[in-house]
Amino acid sequence: MSEYLKGNLSFTKEEKPIIEEFLECHNLTTASKNSIIKKEREILIEFANENFTSNIIYFVKDNKKSKWKNNKKELDDSKYAVLKIEDGKIEEIGIDKKDMPANIGVNSVFSVEDSRYVLNKLATEKLKEKLTNMTEELERKQNLALEEHRKEGHLYLVTEEIGDNRFLWDLTDKPRSEFEEVSVPKELLSQATEGIVLKYTNGNYEYYSDDGFDKMYRE
Repeated sequence: MSEYLKGNLSFTKEEKPIIEEFLECHNLTTASKNSIIKKEREILIEFANENFTSNIIYFVKDNKKSKWKNNKKELDDSKYAVLKIEDGKIEEIGIDKKDMPANIGVNSVFSVEDSRYVLNKLATEKLKEKLTNMTEELERKQNLALEEHRKEGHLYLVTEEIGDNRFLWDLTDKPRSEFEEVSVPKELLSQATEGIVLKYTNGNYEYYSDDGFDKMYRE
């Protein structure tokens, strides 16, 4: 069991959604984030089919339920956002926190028995492990792919900025290729804007020049 999972197996109501926390705490490309979000739903459906004869499970997705009011998204802190997985479909419902037993919180799997919410601790642990393994495997594949783009001495044009990530165009490669980089040094981010050229040297990026678009069209 991974160290990340060991540190996130408590069952407190203050716990953050496992996928949301992973997305916040790891350097991921846009594609990786989208893949993780999509894969989470697939795992929930697969898990329900494999572990529950009724094919129904309830999973506490978040400690607040979103709703739309006057074309504006609002958050209701009085309700848990709960995913009901049944027959290969996922429906998000809201359950009042005051009605939830103290041992059920975010990331918990539970069932409804005689109109009562009952925690399934074993299923909770198994599902959290599957979700954690999935996120770590997608991150591993992402990082392997990025390592293939990082080449000693190559020049990279910054073509787009997304948060702390930068889309880079390899000016040295023939044919040239573009990719989303997640590991530009933080001290370089404010300088690494569109049109700037970075150089990859000694396992890191550094500022090279500000004539990137000229280099792209000239060469």
